[in-house]
Amino acid sequence: MRFAILEDSRSQALLLKAMVEELGHEGEIFPTAHSFREGLTSAKPFDLLLMDWILPDGSGDELLAWVRERFGWSLPIIFVTARVAEGDVAAMLRLGADDYVCKPIRYVELGARIEALIRRRSMAAEAASGATAKLQVGNVVLDPAARSVTVDGTPVALTNKEFDLAELLLRNLGTLFNRQSLLEKVWEVSGEANADSRTVDTHVSRLRRKLHLEPASGWLLSTVYGHGYRLERAAN
Repeated sequence: MRFAILEDSRSQALLLKAMVEELGHEGEIFPTAHSFREGLTSAKPFDLLLMDWILPDGSGDELLAWVRERFGWSLPIIFVTARVAEGDVAAMLRLGADDYVCKPIRYVELGARIEALIRRRSMAAEAASGATAKLQVGNVVLDPAARSVTVDGTPVALTNKEFDLAELLLRNLGTLFNRQSLLEKVWEVSGEANADSRTVDTHVSRLRRKLHLEPASGWLLSTVYGHGYRLERAAN
């Protein structure tokens, strides 16, 4: 896979490139927003973007919006940034970042997040090719056609919104969703509507209980303070 590395620090960019190559991929460095835009439009396609937020000739939010408008939502993006204030992280996720890693970079963690993102995207592509087929993840089986769910073979009654939320989380394991994005995707509520985010919290709590989304059953449904929720398979 080809990775575009947007990082104005030469030493840090070289370390990122070395890490990407250790994972078996190819990395190309772009030190400025301008070179990054040119590289994405003139070279052969990239498979994943590693982006800094603070650049000498641009900002991460502007570039992220440009990437999503130009290349759509299927291109994976991870921010590697020192800007980790709650508002900054929320902006990254709302504009379309898939994940973020704080500076100073912990390279083992970043490598694991890259591999997890690639795996999730692969699973999502498979799911998209057969969206009406049954989805089995661990001990949970979801049938979109029948809108039914079983846990360890036992049927579980879900409301329509609980089912939609469960399907979104199960098809996007490891993805961090903020409350607003869940309101938009599941309840189709726009940001301007100012809907009560406690609706999300209540439905997540019900799913955790009904589907036994707890470590004892092989699940980890995490509440990321100030940001939202992430559903993952618990480590053995």
